Amino acid sequence: MEALDSLGIDWKLFIAQVVNFLILLFILSKLLYKPLLKLFDERSKKIEQGLKDAEISSKNLEQAEKEAERIRQNAYKEANELLANSKKEAEEQTKAIIADAHKEAEKIITRSSEEVINMKNNLVKETRAQISDLLTLSLDKITSKKLDVKTRDKLTKEAIMELDK
Repeated sequence: MEALDSLGIDWKLFIAQVVNFLILLFILSKLLYKPLLKLFDERSKKIEQGLKDAEISSKNLEQAEKEAERIRQNAYKEANELLANSKKEAEEQTKAIIADAHKEAEKIITRSSEEVINMKNNLVKETRAQISDLLTLSLDKITSKKLDVKTRDKLTKEAIMELDK
């Protein structure tokens, strides 16, 4: 203690200052230092959590963009398939309509041909009947007398056969 006296230090005052310093250190550590450390730790944890959340969000965004691109590609693919199928169906329907039109045209042509043949046959029958009547009248006038039905029919048939040749 003499060494402290030779330096001009009062040892009682020095002990009081050390005790005051320790009390102040204790009070500051309890009231200021620990709450500040706790606040810094909480802030560090929040920052770390924010960084983790940002990283997770970035990964989720990247995955969402990939999923959106995949969905977009699938939509384009489906749209192209629908378009191709629609074109194919339209072509098939067009072919079917054309085939039906050809069949209907053939039916109309066949029906018209049959009608023409029937008209021709009817016309030929009518013409033969008229020719037969004319021949009968002519024969009656030429011979100036009425022929019996049998002879008249025979002569008429012969005349018609001559016309058919």
